[in-house]
Amino acid sequence: LIERKENPGPYLIVVPLSVLPNWRLELEKWAPSVKLVVFKGPDATRKRIFKEEMADFQFNAVLTTYEYILKGKAFLGKFLWQYIIIDEGHRIKNAESKLAVMLGHKYKSKNRLLLTGTPLQNNLSELWALLNFLLPQVFNSSASFEAWFNEPMAKLSATGGSEEESALNEEEKLIIVNRLHAILKPFMLRRMKKDVESQLPQKSEMVLK
Repeated sequence: LIERKENPGPYLIVVPLSVLPNWRLELEKWAPSVKLVVFKGPDATRKRIFKEEMADFQFNAVLTTYEYILKGKAFLGKFLWQYIIIDEGHRIKNAESKLAVMLGHKYKSKNRLLLTGTPLQNNLSELWALLNFLLPQVFNSSASFEAWFNEPMAKLSATGGSEEESALNEEEKLIIVNRLHAILKPFMLRRMKKDVESQLPQKSEMVLK
């Protein structure tokens, strides 16, 4: 975005505390020209970071954690972010959680990006929460989303019957899944290992009994 789109930011990158050091190392290694601010620490430290590194707007990206998104709203909420990027995006799968509400309603951004290996874990309500965060004006009703996907699937699961009915159920499930894929396609960039790393050897399995 900075190099090709000439968009200097600012960007807000929100990550789990456990991977923050690695994010920092990777950014310093692969994008050393990006002026990065790591926003974390006790109140006094965060105030100093804001005053010395952020108040003049001369930075490109802020790297912080879920915890400091909640604690640091007074500072981080002052900016209009070009992108809010959330690593382990499934952490906001509950639309009513403090983190989801804070990021969704208290922070201003032009664009939002979620990075996750598990966009769908338990049920479609969690998927709706992610889509609602990304595009609240499009996915604004959980009830409508449920009516489109969850309810038909639940009805199919509840019906038993003959082989013919089972085959029909499978066909209807496929229609629902295809409908879901069609809706998700414009909003989800799915990366397969074969698309980004052609040098990986084939997976091998060894079973030890």
